[in-house]
Amino acid sequence: MSPLLFRIVTTELHMSPYDLRAWKSLTNRVNSRRDPTAVAKRLSQVRARVTETSATAIEAGKKLPGAIETADAMKFALDKALTGLHLMTVDFGLNSVNATTVINRFNKAGHSVESLDDIRTLDLKICDTVGSTKKQKYVAAGAIEGSASSLVVTGLTVSSTVSGGVGVGVAAGAIAVDSLTVLTGMGRIIASVAANYGYDVRLPEEAVFASGVLAYSTAGNASEKAVTMAALSRLTQQMMRRATWTQLSSNHLVRVVDIVFKALGQKLTHKKLAQVIPVVGVAINGGLNAKMASDTVTRAHTVYRLRFLTEKYELDPESWRPEITPEDTDNRTTDLPMIDEIVEAELL
Repeated sequence: MSPLLFRIVTTELHMSPYDLRAWKSLTNRVNSRRDPTAVAKRLSQVRARVTETSATAIEAGKKLPGAIETADAMKFALDKALTGLHLMTVDFGLNSVNATTVINRFNKAGHSVESLDDIRTLDLKICDTVGSTKKQKYVAAGAIEGSASSLVVTGLTVSSTVSGGVGVGVAAGAIAVDSLTVLTGMGRIIASVAANYGYDVRLPEEAVFASGVLAYSTAGNASEKAVTMAALSRLTQQMMRRATWTQLSSNHLVRVVDIVFKALGQKLTHKKLAQVIPVVGVAINGGLNAKMASDTVTRAHTVYRLRFLTEKYELDPESWRPEITPEDTDNRTTDLPMIDEIVEAELL
């Protein structure tokens, strides 16, 4: 038995029944490459049809008059929108959660805490119960916002403004700003979940970790989820050792967050090309935003519950690092940011 496995087995003997069930469920989830249930298979089939519809819409959009100009204008608009990236995504997203509200929620439930740090001294079951996030609220908000931005583009397209070349920048700007708005909303979800488990993303180092959770939340396939989770595992090791973090200034950490958000902003915008199609784009984008909000809630809970238990029982984060295969590397999109690699680059 390896030293790591021995330590995990020994620690599991001291876990409460609730923590042990949660730990095994979480580690199985992040290492799972398939779900054989009938429901999962059905969802997979539906997802495949939606993907096919989206791809058809995108191809049709490329044939529309002014499509090339729209793509160029969209790139320009995105670059322009990214200028105010930190103010929007970090200040309005990650920093939007009121720590006092979270603390008061725990106190009203009968658990005496004075800071977010105190929450990490409680049992996981308490955090799961008191800090439950209203998932449906976030999903609905994502769908409404996505549909609204698509209606802007649809209206421009139907009125032939886009094809006439006059409103290309406006339509492209709507898509670019929508991407950043989605990321801001995802950041707010992550900040809320983090606070419920005692982590304050207003701190620079926690903002970096949250940006890694954001990358994990946007992963589209099993390979992307594996590599982004592995990056979070390595980052957690660095944070627990603290040695790396003492070499990083606040400016370094802010730059790391900006790099991640910019890469994800560009990646997300490419997914939204279907919005140039009237009506169809509304449904696709609204569904895409709702799906991303739903994934963010689920994956943020997975990561922060894992980290909570890892620190509580002083486990090695390597115990929940997925095994990366050559196929995972091949399937990873080139623009998917790896948070640990970006942190290491800042140290060079």
